[in-house]
Parts: sequence; C-alpha cells; structure tokens
Amino acid sequence: MTNVTRLQIPNRMYSHNVRIIVDENPLNAILDYVFDDNGVLPVAVWIKTKKSESTLDRELRSSSKAVSLLLQYGCSLKDISDTFTRDSIIGSVIWYINKNLEDILAGNQPDKTPNLSTQPTGYTIK
Repeated sequence: MTNVTRLQIPNRMYSHNVRIIVDENPLNAILDYVFDDNGVLPVAVWIKTKKSESTLDRELRSSSKAVSLLLQYGCSLKDISDTFTRDSIIGSVIWYINKNLEDILAGNQPDKTPNLSTQPTGYTIK
C-alpha cells in the first residue's frame, strides 16, 4: 500500500451553506473548500439538524467527520457519494452536493428547499 498523506487544511477556509430536507428532516450542510492549482477543492462537509444532540444529529456529525476525512485523503465527492449511496441521509446529502457543486459554489440557492428521500422509489428531488 502506498503512503497517502492527509491534506493539511488551513485554519480559515471558504464555505457555503446548503439547506436541504431529507426524509422530512430539515438539514444544514456546510461545505468547506480551498483553492489549489486545479481549482476548487472540497475539504469538509458538516451536516447539522435543528434537533441538537438528537440521535440523528450525532449520527450526521459522525458521518460528516468520515466524509471530511475521506475528502482530506483525496477521495472525490463522486466516489464518496457512490460509496455512501442514496439510501442513507449522508449519502443523499453528498449526492446532492456533488450533483449541484457548481451552483453551490456560485452561491445559487434554489427557489425551493430541495426535498430528498432515502427510499429507492423516491430518489428524485421533489
């Protein structure tokens, strides 16, 4: 196995907030990124819910840490999205961010808060 180095992230980063609803749970995703020679590099995703310290909030915080570490070790948003799959809340959020990354970075928020589902029949944005 080759040595893979974790990206050293700066103390201050650019970030964008993304409001999203997954399975009727209003969430706030914070996408942290830096600029490198290739353009924009996402380095962390933090997902929070208003129900602070709930089981869902703790699970999302834990999953966010995993996603952030994967990004810092060089995994792409697409690979992470494919790995977590859309039948989980974290997978749905990462899929949405990956699919809409250009609009998110441009600061374009949709008129209506995206409403996603983790059910296989509901993989569409409502």
